[in-house]
Amino acid sequence: MNEKSNGLERVLETLNTHYIFDARGRMVGSIDGGVLPRFVLGRAAEGCVWRFRSDLARDRVIALARLAGREPGAGFDGELPAPLERLVALERLLRSTRCPDGQVRASVSQVPVTRDGVTVGEIWRLA
Repeated sequence: MNEKSNGLERVLETLNTHYIFDARGRMVGSIDGGVLPRFVLGRAAEGCVWRFRSDLARDRVIALARLAGREPGAGFDGELPAPLERLVALERLLRSTRCPDGQVRASVSQVPVTRDGVTVGEIWRLA
């Protein structure tokens, strides 16, 4: 990792450490074999980045991307920032989507992204 890398670069590195992506940048697998989320959004002071699971319908991808694109970055100056501004809307879009196993759900988890023991970003996973 580059000493000068910013929080957003560290978020991207973390995503690449945990997930396998196809040529379109869609998630197709989990490195640790865990549950593959349908949508992830990473935040840092420099902005946000998001990725989709490969089987998510195009209309959902477009709707989620529109919301994610309006989400501001967040500073991590010793305190965790407020939750995503559009979290409820993102959850609502995913709750209205049937999973391949027939379930309708949108569970949410938040994972801090650190560099040298200091939180520099976060990843929100919506399964």
